[in-house]
Amino acid sequence: MSSEVVIFTLNGCSHCTNLKTKLTEETISFTEIEITDNEKIWDSVVEQTGHNVLPTVFIKKLNTDEGPVFIPGKDFEYPEDLIPKIKKHI
Repeated sequence: MSSEVVIFTLNGCSHCTNLKTKLTEETISFTEIEITDNEKIWDSVVEQTGHNVLPTVFIKKLNTDEGPVFIPGKDFEYPEDLIPKIKKHI
């Protein structure tokens, strides 16, 4: 794999759970970052993207801190909309 799928989530977020379930069904591995446990990282994501919505997905290119960010309501509405975009980048 040339990229890592990173999902920013919040405990109790049904949209986050739905996306994680869909990724698991599609056998797409991912790293989950729960934002209440990682506030500084999340604050940096919000500052860089201008959006404070979950689940935000970052496709981290191997050996870099770069890659596309997918924001719900902007880049996708449902997990099914996001899966092809993720597959294109991994």
